[in-house]
Amino acid sequence: MKRQVAIGRPSSKRRYAAIGAGIAVVAAMAVWAALEKGSTLTPPRGGGAVAVPKQLFMDAACKLPPDWVRTIHRGWDPGPAQDTDLVIVPRPPNYIGGPINTAHSGPYDYLQEVPLTFYGPGFISPLGRTELRRDTTVADLAPTYARLVDFDFPKRQASPLNEILTSTTDRPQLIVTAVIDGGGWNVLNRWPDAWPNLARLMEEGTNVEGATVGSSPSITPAIHTNMSTGSFPRQHGVTSILVRKPDHSIVGAFNEEPRYAGAEVDPSINLRQATLPDLYDRAMDNVPEVALVAFGGYVTGLVGQGAGFEGGDKDIVAFEEDGHWATDSDYYYLPPYLNTEVEGPEVDLDEVDRRDGQLDGEWRGHAIAPLDATPAFAAWENRTIRALIEGEGFGRDDVTDLLYVNYKAPDAAGHLWNMIAPEQEDAIGSVDDALGDMVQMLDENVGRGDYVLVVTADHGQTPLEPRGWPMTGPELNSDLAIAFDRTDNGKGIIEASSAATLFLNAKELKRNNVSAEEVASFLSSYTIRDNLTKGVEIPEDLEPDIDEKFYRAVIPGRAIPDVVSCTGALDGNQ
Repeated sequence: MKRQVAIGRPSSKRRYAAIGAGIAVVAAMAVWAALEKGSTLTPPRGGGAVAVPKQLFMDAACKLPPDWVRTIHRGWDPGPAQDTDLVIVPRPPNYIGGPINTAHSGPYDYLQEVPLTFYGPGFISPLGRTELRRDTTVADLAPTYARLVDFDFPKRQASPLNEILTSTTDRPQLIVTAVIDGGGWNVLNRWPDAWPNLARLMEEGTNVEGATVGSSPSITPAIHTNMSTGSFPRQHGVTSILVRKPDHSIVGAFNEEPRYAGAEVDPSINLRQATLPDLYDRAMDNVPEVALVAFGGYVTGLVGQGAGFEGGDKDIVAFEEDGHWATDSDYYYLPPYLNTEVEGPEVDLDEVDRRDGQLDGEWRGHAIAPLDATPAFAAWENRTIRALIEGEGFGRDDVTDLLYVNYKAPDAAGHLWNMIAPEQEDAIGSVDDALGDMVQMLDENVGRGDYVLVVTADHGQTPLEPRGWPMTGPELNSDLAIAFDRTDNGKGIIEASSAATLFLNAKELKRNNVSAEEVASFLSSYTIRDNLTKGVEIPEDLEPDIDEKFYRAVIPGRAIPDVVSCTGALDGNQ
């Protein structure tokens, strides 16, 4: 384990649970349901309809919308290590999480649909809000950037968005990618008056309507890596916050320790494909300036391996840690002046504090914490970015530089208070203010007509809605133990869990002579009533749905090809 390097106050290892434990808390489901034994899906003879599957989990899985299954297929890393792990698909408005904290991992439109806004006079055609009439995802960013800088990027799953580019042969001096974490369309539409600057960029540039993140789980590490590799987790390997490695161990996306979100990273631990920044930087003899400013290590895939890439160098990476900027010096570089000369977030926190007319340490009636969930975070990020652009000379020569920023506040606020809370409006508004400031700083330091600014998001958010049930985790373990676990060895059949996956303990399944298909069929029959903990009363608005199934589907990893076949999910698609 490498030693974490931070300039300024040292930081303890921070876990993502600090801003919302429910994102990694998985469902609990329970009470034995009868299994209908039978064969798995088989191809039809002589054409015609696919035979009706006999196993209960396949009955449900084959009724999933094809586009859902396509995103699940793209997001699943195939291989024997995950044969017995389960993909879980809650039935909306049910969700994984707690009474307030909802997860945002799934194939649903409200999580998949994101803005994809391009602004760059001279390089981007001013088409306004336009639809390209083809599958468009955030993975298209990498090949589009390659086209803008005339770089021979490898052919992968995504394609350049040639339809929105002008015919100029000039190259932008700087490409800036601003990712609104948790800023999908359902959040923007919930607070339509909070983003006038983004709306103006859409009108004066081009927003690709109907764009999606492209794969499920719709989770930060995976989707940011989609953006930089031009492919999906099935190919690039960064599937989620928890990742099952070929040796069957479970690690974090960019750290051996699961759910670790600090500055100490290993960008090669799961990343199998080179990113655009790594390939382009090396091809240009490491002359381009490449930088990332973000909350923590979950977005590492957006920039790549830095010095860990053969022939690469240490790109600038600044991860927030306890109100300071930190990095992993084995792979990246952090200019010291970002902590010594750039004013810290305290001034921004004071401004948020004063919004209610008094300096009392509160914002909207509660403590102003944590930093990344408040409107103060984006302002501090932009002040840091301005210092980088001026101090490192971004956009000052004919070699295109790449700058990436992740605006964390909307996602963090959503986990703490939910996307329908007024704190979310403030968070979105703070990012929009930062986008307005970004345009001004780029005009001043690079020059209008010499840069491209791209704004997108890594996912939408799950709103708290009437008749939605949060799955209770402890009830799951208890019920699965009753149904399947006959060995008294202190181990359960669930090894670990995330918002989209149940990682089953293959050894424990074998000890109990249980298959992943049996567990999947059991969970496919699970209802809200089954998940009630003793003594808990069902909310009145949920009573009509108490006997409805919690899941739309539960699918063992090895059955995903069968589900793709029975739904026709890949017919004419990747």
